[in-house]
Amino acid sequence: MSHPMSDEAGGAQGGGLSHATSENDVGPDPVIGAGIALLGIFLMGVGGAQGAHYLFNFGVLVAVLGAVLFVLFVAVTALKQRRALSASSRTSSPDTGAAEQRDARD
Repeated sequence: MSHPMSDEAGGAQGGGLSHATSENDVGPDPVIGAGIALLGIFLMGVGGAQGAHYLFNFGVLVAVLGAVLFVLFVAVTALKQRRALSASSRTSSPDTGAAEQRDARD
């Protein structure tokens, strides 16, 4: 079965991201970091409502850790996708370099 973004939808003219990335080119899911941050916010709420300062402080730690993981996962995913796009553009257009050399001489 072919992918919905096959040659006609995201091919050479569209430059679709789906062609340039594979499962190995995608980083960890940022939803993991967002979920950990939400768990921390929940712990902060429970700890604050009960007056349990240690639980609230632990919730702050978990929320900050989740936010850091979210930003890290987004950055890793973006870097992997950029690397995959540049690699696919190099392999898909081998004559681009010759055209750029001709333009540089003119």
